[in-house]
Amino acid sequence: MSASRGQHDAFGLIALAIGGGIMALGSGLWPHALSGLNAPVWVLLAAGGVFALAGASLLSQGRTPPWVQALIGNCILTLFAVIPAWIAWGGSRRGFSASGNLGGLWLTMGFDGVNVGRMVFAGSAILMGLIALAVWIGWLRKLSWAGRGYFLAAALLAAQLLFVTMPAEPRWPDVADDHQRLARYALLVEDEGWSRLDGGQARRWYFPPWRNFEDWTKAARSRLAAARTAPAGQEVLDIPDLATPPLVDGSIGADEWRGARRIELAPQALGTVVHVAADRRHIYFAADVPADTTSEGFDQFRVWFHIGLSPWLDNERAFVGRHGAPSSLRQTLFPWGDNPSRRRTDWDIYERARGASAVSGHRRYELALDLVEAGIAPGAAFPLWLEVEGDPQRDAAGKFKARTELGRAGSHAAPLWLRIDPR
Repeated sequence: MSASRGQHDAFGLIALAIGGGIMALGSGLWPHALSGLNAPVWVLLAAGGVFALAGASLLSQGRTPPWVQALIGNCILTLFAVIPAWIAWGGSRRGFSASGNLGGLWLTMGFDGVNVGRMVFAGSAILMGLIALAVWIGWLRKLSWAGRGYFLAAALLAAQLLFVTMPAEPRWPDVADDHQRLARYALLVEDEGWSRLDGGQARRWYFPPWRNFEDWTKAARSRLAAARTAPAGQEVLDIPDLATPPLVDGSIGADEWRGARRIELAPQALGTVVHVAADRRHIYFAADVPADTTSEGFDQFRVWFHIGLSPWLDNERAFVGRHGAPSSLRQTLFPWGDNPSRRRTDWDIYERARGASAVSGHRRYELALDLVEAGIAPGAAFPLWLEVEGDPQRDAAGKFKARTELGRAGSHAAPLWLRIDPR
């Protein structure tokens, strides 16, 4: 049954309102509404764009040339390919679930078939992508050469805006240096409420590409770290370059760590030793902890660096627990009007860190950090301190009494200074 002009307009306005609402959420007008979002904001904007474009198509029917209708349809098909493509290949691992109402009974099904789910979405993305490509080619063939030229110019301009101009780190004239830049990023994140999303984790997934505060923060931090020098008279330990990188598996093989920098942790009576080495892409740590012989309980090897790098970045650190999964965080400060500066901890700032831990007679840890992601430049001295913690001391009732420190080298106030041998 064909719809009337009024019906077209009514449904077009409804679709446009739905799409506009979704895109408004994605733009950050109500940050707390995104607290459960497990996708980049651009995916949400794309989903809203499907509704908005559908509404625009309905409203424009009979009011615009046929090529405009076709262009809107092409864009909708493209979005239908882009969204499942991100689900299939983008981001970190995620589970899949389904829910629905069956005879008044609400059913929820969840499964960990991540690979199966991704394969399904990948197939959908490829199919829709091929359909969209065919439709775009057919649409372009119907255009005149002048029309194709205009379209190419518009496409190049859009690509420039989306992939070059918008993602670029902003250059504010009132920001004098990278210290102020760190303060500006931290304050903007706090003001907009994004730091409270998902426990204050890294914001790469929550901001559109042109507001990527996490990458911008890392860039400013890396520039400051590369220009840093050790205090006068401070001994700087060189980190050797290993010809073959060690295997991060929780087993400290003598051959794979041969030639690494050896650091004995205090108290030396416990025998805890950390080996440090590097290659062109990573810095590696291995902690051998003879005093830790338990396979359960609390065990942790921590590496602190970028200590006191800026008034607005106190430190970054990575640590490995007994299960071997690495974690990372940053201690950020930001200005708060006339009040003292405030502190915030940003978690999971390293996506490419690798770690392992195992007990074979006693506990061993291994950790690998990406040099670019961690902001460590070969040839530039950087401060660092190390600590290993074991099971806490408890009273007869099992209540916590004190932490058990199994080794330390350096401190926040008096760190070690190291430097990766430049290639």
